[in-house]
This record gives sequence, structure tokens and C-alpha cells, in this order.
Amino acid sequence: MSSSGVVRRGIHYLQKLKAANIPSDLIEEGQNRVIDASLTLIRERAKLKGELVRALGGALASTSLLGVPLGHNSSFLQGPAFAPPRIREAIWCGSTNSATEEGKELNDPRVLTDVGDVPVQEIRDCGVDDDRLMSVISESVKLVMEE
Repeated sequence: MSSSGVVRRGIHYLQKLKAANIPSDLIEEGQNRVIDASLTLIRERAKLKGELVRALGGALASTSLLGVPLGHNSSFLQGPAFAPPRIREAIWCGSTNSATEEGKELNDPRVLTDVGDVPVQEIRDCGVDDDRLMSVISESVKLVMEE
């Protein structure tokens, strides 16, 4: 399925729910549950990574990788949505040099922690609008920065 087809799937699903006379408050409650679960996942991943870094003696650098696979507003192709796994592949590929210019190793969790991706597609699939999605992304970044 093309990326534009995936975007339409979420909108189409929301239209089906409305056409089936599902009360809007019930739809919103479902959306809120998906958003809450998404933020909980990000928060718990960040906490777990923070605990690992503290157990290893503390951070050598405070860099976290939070993927945001978002490309539905791209004017041409949906490539940006595929960036987070490609960035990880490049960072942790065995054929690349993981040392920074300061001599720190990116494969050391005290230097770089990967907290996963914001589940953008899952949020969009339940019909969450773009403004609300951007709020979820901002909140996810705040949660990671707090750790």
C-alpha cells in the first residue's frame, strides 16, 4: 500500500466510524487512549534508557534518538517517514565508524540512547488530526528531554 493510501486509510476509518453513528465522544475517547498509550510507551522507554545510563555510571553526552516517522505532508514522496530506521541502520552499521570527533563512541548508551519512534501511523490510523498529532510529537520530545 502506498504511503498516501496509508494516510487515506486512517481518514477513511474515521469516516466509517462516523457513518456507523459511533458517538463522537466515544471516538475521541478511543483516540485519547491511543495517544495516552503512545506517550506512556515513550515515557517508559526514556526512563528505562535513563536507568541504564545511570547504572553504567552516568552520561558521557546527553543525546537521545527519538524517531518521528512522519511524511504525510511531504509535497512529493513519503521518504521522511522512512528516515528513522535508516538513520539507525547508518549509525549502528558494522561498516561505519561510530566514534565522534570528540572520541566518544555512539554505540555506548552513555553517549547515545535510542528511545524508539513516536507511533505516528498508529495515531493517524485512529483519525487524530494533524494539530493533535503535532502536540503528541512535542509532548514525546519533552518526555525524552526530561529523562
